[in-house]
Formats: sequence, structure tokens, C-alpha cells
Amino acid sequence: MNLPRVAIVGRPNVGKSSLLNRFVGRRVSIVEPTAGVTRDRLSVTMTWRDRTFELIDTGGLGLVDEAQLKEHIESQIDVALQAADVILFVVDGKEGFVPGDQMVAQRLRRMDCPVVLVANKVESRWDEHALHEWIKLGFGEPMATSATEGVGITDLLDAAVSRLPE
Repeated sequence: MNLPRVAIVGRPNVGKSSLLNRFVGRRVSIVEPTAGVTRDRLSVTMTWRDRTFELIDTGGLGLVDEAQLKEHIESQIDVALQAADVILFVVDGKEGFVPGDQMVAQRLRRMDCPVVLVANKVESRWDEHALHEWIKLGFGEPMATSATEGVGITDLLDAAVSRLPE
């Protein structure tokens, strides 16, 4: 039996790997401030609210690098996206909207599965006030989270699991 899959995607350094680690409760994925650290798909099996699923971390979409890793990373992301039943589209709520977020959104609009918009790194009321700017991406109101602080994690997991196929 194939498990349903939840893919975590977004541009580089928005906290995708930190979210995966927070979800599973231990360090599974490497977290560094340098873009391009996550190069391959990393998946773990987890259970939330009696639903077992595969959670997939991906590299940053739109990475520009000197080591010619972009093509490899993007092919790994394509595999994750094609297999996904739910996509968590992660943006950096502290940094705010940047053109790379629009590029990721354009790619995700072609997907035939639910997309949950996640504003990560929302760690203050000031960060929360800027959340409305993400609505223009077309995925509804973003879910405010902080992988570092653990804020919004249970609500995000509930949202992901509620969108999984039976």
C-alpha cells in the first residue's frame, strides 16, 4: 500500500528543512543558512492524528548556484511534486514577498493537488501584520508558523492531514 505524500516546497532558505525537523520532532534534515544545502529529496514516514503519510523535504526552487546543482535539485523537486497528494508551499514571513515566491507559485498553480500556503518565521506581531501580502499568490490566507519556535505547527499538520486522500 502506498502512503499518501506531503511535499514541502518553496524557494531557498524559507525554512523547509526546519519545518520537517519540527514535524518529526528530531533533526533529520540539515539546516544551514547557506542556500543549496538540501539537494536531494528527503522523506520520512510520520503519523499525525492517526494518519500515516510520507513527508518529503525538497531543495529550494529557483536556486542559482555556481556548482551547477540547480538542474539536479529541480529534477528532485519535480519528482516530489509529481508524487505529492498535498503540497506545503513555504514562504519566509519575516523577509516578505520576493519575486522568487511568485516563480514558485506559478509552478504550483499547474499542480493537480491541494496547496497549503505556509508563512514560516512568523515570530512576532509585526511579522503577522504583513501576512496579507501573500494572498496575491492565489493560495488563500497563509498559515502563520515558526519552525524555530514551534508556533502554528499543530494547526499546519491538521491542515495537511485534512487534505490527504482517504
